[in-house]
Order: sequence, then C-alpha cells, then structure tokens
Amino acid sequence: MLQYFIIDKQEAEIMISNPIAPRQSDYHEIVWIQKGSANFIIDGDQHSVMSNSFFIFPKGRYHQFLPNKLVEGQVIRFSESSIDHFPRLLFSKFNQISEVIINDPDNISLTLLFKAFELEYNHNKKKSPIITYLLKTILYKLNQIKQQQFPYQKTHIYSIDLFDRFQILLDKYITQHRKITFYSNKLNVTPRKLGETIKSIMNDTTENIIAKRLLIEIKRRLIYSTENIGQIAYDLKFEDNSYFTKFFKKLTKITPKEFRRNNKLTQ
Repeated sequence: MLQYFIIDKQEAEIMISNPIAPRQSDYHEIVWIQKGSANFIIDGDQHSVMSNSFFIFPKGRYHQFLPNKLVEGQVIRFSESSIDHFPRLLFSKFNQISEVIINDPDNISLTLLFKAFELEYNHNKKKSPIITYLLKTILYKLNQIKQQQFPYQKTHIYSIDLFDRFQILLDKYITQHRKITFYSNKLNVTPRKLGETIKSIMNDTTENIIAKRLLIEIKRRLIYSTENIGQIAYDLKFEDNSYFTKFFKKLTKITPKEFRRNNKLTQ
C-alpha cells in the first residue's frame, strides 16, 4: 500500500467540521505540516506540531489528526511491503523522536524530493522503482535531520542500532518485563552501556524510558479498551491496583480512573 495526498485549507476545514475518529493503522505515515499548525492525539497524549515540521506515525499507534483552519501540508502512507528497508529510529513509539523540525536549507531539498515524489505518484507509477527510491530518500533524509537533533549530535551509528533493537524488545516484552537487566542481557550489553546509549538519544535514563513505554501501553488500554482498571493492572503484571495507581499517578499526576474519564471524548 502506498498513498500520497496534499492537505490544503479546504481539506483542513472539512476535517475540522468532521473530525476523523482516532484510528489504529496497519501502515506507516509521515505528515509534513508546511503552514499553520495541528494537534495530534497519539495513544492518549496530545502533541502540537508547528509549521515546517514532520510528524511520524508508526503502524499500530492510535492517533487522531486535529488541524487548524490554516494548515497546509503533505502526507505519505506506506506499508512495510512497499519498501524492503527503512530507518527504524524514526518510527518510534516515543513522541520526542516522532517530530522532526526542518530548517531552511533542508526545507529546499525536501521540497524538491516531495515534488519529484508527487510527479511520479500522479503518473500512476506507484510500484515503480523510482517511487520506492524517492520514498527511501525522503525517509533517510528525515532520519539524518533527526539524528542531528539528538542531545549528543555525534551519536554513533552503533548506538542508534542498539537503541533500535532496544525499542523492538520493548514493543515485544513491555507487558511482561521492566527490569533493565532483562533488556541489557537480551542485547548482550551491560546496563551501563545501554544507559549511555539511551542518554545520548533520549537524554533520559533507561529506567524512565521503560516506564514511559509502559505508560503508553496503559494509556492505550484505558482509552481504547473496555477492560476495567483492575484487569488492566493484572494483565500488565502489577502487584495490585494500589501499586498500579501509584505508578500511573507518579508519571501523569492523575489516577487511571481520572485519565479514562478525561479522555472519553477521544474514543
């Protein structure tokens, strides 16, 4: 699957009048906000994106697009079968990686790349090697820009690969395991090395990143499932409801019950 479309003021007004409900997609999506601004609700969190920024949605995330009436931009959606390889780092569950801010020099090159992509797409060549290469080039360009925005701009490629593998393990095991040693052993590195890698990319500790990834899963279930809070706590291996509530409130300042009540309108 490969889709491309432009968001103009008219399209934005339609989406404002008839908001698209939160959805979970089986494809990846990149959104370039070129003018105006937009809000995205992603797994229960609201994130604002200003003019000349990208926001990346990996498949599987619940999200909702809430543009303002002046927003203009471009969107590319693609399935993993569309291209054989792409930079996994961009398609993270962590919102601080998902946003890519574009400066003027990079804006020029991305504008040209998107124009070439649009021309190729509109000539019914969605399956041509050229459209695939253009999509890959756009993704790797965004990946390069994002890496320059990390806390330590000279983050080594090994660290990025290690963090990618760490994220894959989190996605697979977060509902069962949250000890740092479990993940460092799986990655065949020391907890210290894993911590240094996470610090260079996320400017945070391994313990906090594991907790934040677990929080994403909790919020998703609170909003988009009908399970009661006790069942969610049990499924996610918390000792009891009290500890579950304490964990959630420490990170969000509100209880799971309050969060679920406050987010009923996003369902």
